[in-house]
Amino acid sequence: MSKAGFAIFTWALVTGMAMAESSLSTAQAIGMSFLVYAASAQLAALPLIAGDFPLWTIFVTAIIVNLRFVVFSAGIQPYFKNRSFWKRSVLGYLNGDLNFALFMSRFPKYQKDPSHLPFFLGMSLTNWSIWQIGSLTGIFVAGAVPDSWGLGFAGTLALIAILLPMLDQLSARLAALSALLVALLANDLPYKLSIVLAVVVAIFVGIMCDRFIKREGGAT
Repeated sequence: MSKAGFAIFTWALVTGMAMAESSLSTAQAIGMSFLVYAASAQLAALPLIAGDFPLWTIFVTAIIVNLRFVVFSAGIQPYFKNRSFWKRSVLGYLNGDLNFALFMSRFPKYQKDPSHLPFFLGMSLTNWSIWQIGSLTGIFVAGAVPDSWGLGFAGTLALIAILLPMLDQLSARLAALSALLVALLANDLPYKLSIVLAVVVAIFVGIMCDRFIKREGGAT
């Protein structure tokens, strides 16, 4: 969890610094950190806000960038489908790339297990707290941290270190490889649609690979 905490903190710090150096006031940057809680959407919206684009354009851009969270929410839906609407809404707000990956690594298949909710809340609330600390730090110390430190790249390396041990099955490795190839090939797509496309392709490859392995195993 220490690697995850470092990755989250560095990404949050970079995002907070970007907000502080944008056209947003300090109060607006703080509000965005708490309300949006999605680095990719925040970073995509900043130049649009600075360019005085229409509000609907900013919202549509943020929605497109965050389409992958629809996939993530669908992935955890079986575990929390019996919860009330407001509880599921809170869980959806707390969900994120790393939270989803860690949760599905711990519970790859749905089974009735009372530890689903405590594990998800403990993990996601911890990550949310680390994110807000990093984001607020970035907002208030923007300009004091030189670009030469490469904090964004450090966060990327930490995420890679976390995700690699999760690729313990052939289907997971093929899914990750397909996501990498699609993200590279579709890198020029607007609104970061390459991320959404990579997620969808990775899920499809993972599911089809699992089905093939099970079918071959049953045949033997």
